[in-house]
Amino acid sequence: MATSTQPRGKCDFCANNSQYTCPRCNAQYCSSKCYKHQGHAKCSEAFYLSMVKEELRSGTVPEESRKKMMEILQRVNAGESVMGEEEDESLDSDDDENLAVRMADVDLNDSDAIWKKLTEEERQEFRELIDKGGFEDLIPPWIPWWDQHVPKVQVIEPGSQSTQSSLAYTVGCPIMVEVPMLSEVTKTSPSPCIPFNILNVLAAYAWTVRLFNGDHQESSLDATEAVLSLSTVLSANANFEEAAIAVESPKMEAQNHPWLMESEEFANTVRNDVLKILQGPVAADRTYYVRAAISEIHVLLHTSKANLSKKKKPAGGRKGLFTSSFMEGNNDIELKITTLPTVKLAIKKVEFLLSFVKEYSEALLSISLL
Repeated sequence: MATSTQPRGKCDFCANNSQYTCPRCNAQYCSSKCYKHQGHAKCSEAFYLSMVKEELRSGTVPEESRKKMMEILQRVNAGESVMGEEEDESLDSDDDENLAVRMADVDLNDSDAIWKKLTEEERQEFRELIDKGGFEDLIPPWIPWWDQHVPKVQVIEPGSQSTQSSLAYTVGCPIMVEVPMLSEVTKTSPSPCIPFNILNVLAAYAWTVRLFNGDHQESSLDATEAVLSLSTVLSANANFEEAAIAVESPKMEAQNHPWLMESEEFANTVRNDVLKILQGPVAADRTYYVRAAISEIHVLLHTSKANLSKKKKPAGGRKGLFTSSFMEGNNDIELKITTLPTVKLAIKKVEFLLSFVKEYSEALLSISLL
């Protein structure tokens, strides 16, 4: 595990010895808890603020996203605390209606247009929510598609194809990427490490989509940076020989990237996610979720590839009423791994893994994480 190259001292936020150094302000800290300390909110909240700003200015805003953003704005309008404090007054229906009227014709892709519609009091409340920390609590939690209930009886509509891909459990799952059998791609026998490598990729995927609260495709470059940073299989040609170590590896890699660090509870949730993905929706098609997860990584990487191929940085960056109202002028994540050659290579690896699962499903299903 890589740590700071500076001499270790005391954590700036508790009595423990420091293990890491914040790349933004050089503060010394010992754990993710201390990294998210209120005294370090300027740095730790920057990532979550950028997520909301990205949501505001994303290319498309479907009805579900519009409702989510309106909910956030309404909670700001109500002065709701994210620190778990009790409020004396609930959201007034008149305030709710007034906000809805003000935002009715506003383009939610334009964060500055939204900022203009807020009153000065609402803007101040928004700033205070960020200063208090826990800003991510404003965002409704995302429910993973692999957690959905799968009905035991599958209903097939008349005239539809009676294949597993048409069954009800596919609702909410990523679109499956079609690949050839591995034997059609290479005549070399697959390494026994590949099933464990797949677990590493799945753990990195689950960590990323939970960290981005399901909005990873809307922040494709940042999410790709996360996946590649967490999975050494995709970024560094690593191989694993044990299931537990393969799944644990993303947690260890996250220690080297403060914006990826999360609690031990979060890490345990990711481990359970990998188990659920491995179990699949039904016994007859247990690798369905594995193929769906890897397929979504494939889509994510292709989106990033397209963005990297045409990416042009605007001169001076984008500044407006909303963006200039916060100390952090640019909260974009620094892309240290996500380059066009790296992404292209990762796409080939993902396609190889998909071909392996398609032909050697039994080798994957025989793995136990217990």
